[in-house]
Amino acid sequence: MQPGEFLVFFTLVIAGLIMFFMVTQAYRRRLDFKLRKLELEAQARVPRLAPRDDRADLIEDRVRVLERIATDRGQDIAHQIERLRGIEEKI
Repeated sequence: MQPGEFLVFFTLVIAGLIMFFMVTQAYRRRLDFKLRKLELEAQARVPRLAPRDDRADLIEDRVRVLERIATDRGQDIAHQIERLRGIEEKI
């Protein structure tokens, strides 16, 4: 192989490597863009949580009392039912 042919071969190999790295970088950026786009679309689909209000707290309290009534076999069930009736009148 003559020095001129070696120089041409070396130049083509270097140019090929540069092209390979440029194409891989462009592909990687494209994949990053698609990933970011999918993340933003997924975030847009998630419903925003509404702030809790007093009515939700009141209903939660009633459910707790009902759970206790269902699991307890004690003497004070009538008192708890009456307490629930009092809460119901507030709603």
